[in-house]
Amino acid sequence: MSDDLSSSAAFPADEAPTAKVSSAEDDSPITPARALTPVRSRELFAVIAWTALADVLIFRSDGFTGPALFFALVPILFWIGCYKFLMPRHGLTISFLLLLVALRLLWMGSQLTLFAGVVLTIALSMVAAGAMPYVLEGIAFASRVLFEGAARIAQYRFRAATENQASRKRSTATWLLPVVSVMVFGTLFILANPDLVNRTTSYLADLADYVWRWFSVESAWEIPFCIFALLIGAGFLCPRLPMFRFGPQTEFIEIPDERQTSDWLPAFRNSLVTLIALFALYLCFEFVTLWKREFPEGFYYAGYAHQGAAWLTVALALATLLLSAIFNGKVLQDPRVTHLRWLAWFWSALNLLLALAVYNRLTIYVGYNGMTRMRTVGFFGITVVVIGFLLVLYKIANHRSFWWLVRYQLMAVMVTIIAFSLFPVDYVAHRYNANRVNDGYLPPSVMVAVKQINDEGMLTLLSLTDHPDQTIREGVQALLANRQSEIETNLRESTSDWKEYQASDAMLLQQLRQNQATWAPYLDSPGLRTTVINRFKNYAMKWY
Repeated sequence: MSDDLSSSAAFPADEAPTAKVSSAEDDSPITPARALTPVRSRELFAVIAWTALADVLIFRSDGFTGPALFFALVPILFWIGCYKFLMPRHGLTISFLLLLVALRLLWMGSQLTLFAGVVLTIALSMVAAGAMPYVLEGIAFASRVLFEGAARIAQYRFRAATENQASRKRSTATWLLPVVSVMVFGTLFILANPDLVNRTTSYLADLADYVWRWFSVESAWEIPFCIFALLIGAGFLCPRLPMFRFGPQTEFIEIPDERQTSDWLPAFRNSLVTLIALFALYLCFEFVTLWKREFPEGFYYAGYAHQGAAWLTVALALATLLLSAIFNGKVLQDPRVTHLRWLAWFWSALNLLLALAVYNRLTIYVGYNGMTRMRTVGFFGITVVVIGFLLVLYKIANHRSFWWLVRYQLMAVMVTIIAFSLFPVDYVAHRYNANRVNDGYLPPSVMVAVKQINDEGMLTLLSLTDHPDQTIREGVQALLANRQSEIETNLRESTSDWKEYQASDAMLLQQLRQNQATWAPYLDSPGLRTTVINRFKNYAMKWY
C-alpha cells in the first residue's frame, strides 16, 4: 500500500510543503500549506498513538509517572508523524528539554513541571512546522489548536475513496491473506500440543480478563477526553501554515541615511546624566553599608535582604524599560545619538553593579538563616531581570526592533520558568542548610523546623540525625519518623499501580528503612513525634 493516503498530490521526499506567498506582482491570496500537505499513514499512526497514550498515561494516571512517559514519547511521535521536521536543530534541543521534564516528573513531579512539559510540546510543534517558538505566537497557536486539529482530521481520507474496487481488493489481500494463513496454521500447531493448548488458553483468559477490567473502568469523561486528545494531536502534528505572528516580521530597525534631530534627545541625555549621578551615589552607599559579612545584633535582615532586594529588582526592571524606550524612533536618526549611547553604556554598567548588589543582599539573607524556596525564586527572578537588561543592551548595539525585544524577553521569562521547574529546589536548599548546621552554625536549622520539605529535601536531613545539639537531633529524627510513617501509610492504602511511582519517594523510603533504628521510639508514637517537632520549632524560631 502506498504511504500517501490523501487525494492530494504527493511531494518528493526531500521537499517540505510550503505556503504560497503573495507579493506585489501576485495579488492571489495566500494558500495555507496544509491544503498542500498529503495525509500519510505514519501521520495517522502518530495521531492514533498520541490519543491512546494520552488516555492511558494521562487520563488513567493518578500520579506523575504516566505524564513523564507521555512527554518522553512526544518527540518520537513528532519525528514519526510530521511530514518534514523543518527546524531539526531546534527540535533536538526541545526534545532534550522534554526528556529532562520527563526525568524530573519521574523523580519528583509537580504541577509546574507539567506546565513546562505542555509549553515545550507546543514549542516542538511550532519548530517542526518551521516557526520560531515565540511566547505570544505560541499562545495564539495553542488557543486554536483544537480547530486546527478538527480541520486536519477532515482531510483524513484514505486512498480507498479514489481507487477502483479491484485495486482495493488487491490492497486488502496483500496483508489479510498472510495474517489468516498464519492464524490457521498456527492454531493447528497449537492444537497438536496439549501443553501449548493449556498455556495458550490461560494466556487468552488472562488477556480477556485484563481487557474486561480495562473497559469496566467507567468514566463519563473518558470519551470526551479522547476526542479532545485526538484533536490536539492532529493540530500539533500538522498545524496550519503560515502561523500567525504578532508585530512586524523584520527584526532590525532601518535607519535612513537622511538624519533628523529629535526633540526628546536633550531630555533623554539630561535624564541619563542625572541617573548616572544618582546610581553612583547610591551604589557607594550600598557597598559601604552592606558589602560585609558581620552585622550588629538585631540587624533587620528581612527588611534589607528580602524587601530591599525586591525593590532594587524593581529599579533594575524599570531601568530596562527606560533604556528600551529611549533608543527608538527619531532618536536613532539624530546625529547626537552616539554621545547618548555612551551615556547609556555607562549607566548600564552601574545597573549591572546594582544587580550585583541585589545578589549580595540575597546572599546575606541566605547566609544568616538558610536557604528556602522563596529565596531560590528570588535568585531566579533577579537573574531573568539581568538577562532582560542584557537583551536591551544587545538591542541598542545591534539596532534590533522593539518587537524583537518583546519576543526574546518573553522567551527568557519562559525559559527561566522551565529551568526553575527542573531545578531540585528543596534538595539544594536543605543540603545547604544541613551543611551549615553540621558545620556548627545553627540558625539555618529554623528552615528545617518550620518549612515544608518534600522528599528530595528530606534526603539531605539524614546527616543531622547525629547532630551534637539534642533539640536539633531529636527534632530531625522526629521529622524523618513522621515522613516514614506517612509513606508507609500511603503504601498500605494505595490502590494504584506503577503510575504513582516517584523515584525520590522510593529512594527516601529505602534510606528511612535502613536507618529507622535511629528514630524507632518515634515511629509508633505519633504524640511523641508531635511533641518533639513542636519543641524543635519553638527552639529554632529565635533565628527566624
